[in-house]
Amino acid sequence: MKKTILVFISLIMIFPMLIVLLLSMFSYYRFPLILPQHFTNTFWKTAVVENPLFVSSLANSIVLATCNGICSTVVGIMTARALVRHEFMGKRVVRMFFTLPLFIPAMALFLGVHSVMIRLQLMNHCSGIILAHMLISVPYGINIFISFFQGINRDMEDVGKTLGCTPITLFSRIVLPLIMPGIYLSFSISFLISFTEYFSTFLIGGGNIITFSTMMYPYVHNGDLGNGAVLGIIFISINVGIFYLTEYLSRKKLKIDSYLFE
Repeated sequence: MKKTILVFISLIMIFPMLIVLLLSMFSYYRFPLILPQHFTNTFWKTAVVENPLFVSSLANSIVLATCNGICSTVVGIMTARALVRHEFMGKRVVRMFFTLPLFIPAMALFLGVHSVMIRLQLMNHCSGIILAHMLISVPYGINIFISFFQGINRDMEDVGKTLGCTPITLFSRIVLPLIMPGIYLSFSISFLISFTEYFSTFLIGGGNIITFSTMMYPYVHNGDLGNGAVLGIIFISINVGIFYLTEYLSRKKLKIDSYLFE
């Protein structure tokens, strides 16, 4: 019974993607037709090969998403370690402060960020876009690494210190291998947030920095179903690919003996 329900839910989730795939490959597909008509590769040719913005927008998205993933992961590691391993006044306030962007409506948040970026002269710059994306990504990274640091036995670090490990050696040889699955997860979430973000990218970038999402939006908004479907398939394929790559790397790295954790 459970397998039947799961298969049914999977079919419901896959069905819209099947429609998108058909729209990208056939020039005529209207209700009440069950099967589309007039197979063509024109949409793939115009949206990918003949589109002058395709390569540059995809490259911009990958670069911005990678930078956001690295920065958010590094900030998440440092902040989470401080929150877990050290006691200081206002600890709960600090943690709550980092999670506030998740509870503020995106439009209100980024309109406020927009005014700040103007004063900092970061408008129309990649650095401003990365900082805007980090506002959403960093809270996820912090909460991920808090869970990992809480699961690491502190005695392991204490033993390393008594054996003469320097802080750098202690982190690189003991802590880093244990939080590596968290690094994969944090980086992938930050990457996907940045890669899929449209409003903040368009607002902070001022329309001068074209990413894949900002390039794809006009096709979908204007009802160009064929070209929009092609770009949508590429867009979703990248996101799904990142997700499964992260899952594979995490599963591979999680093959650690249970004595490493409490």
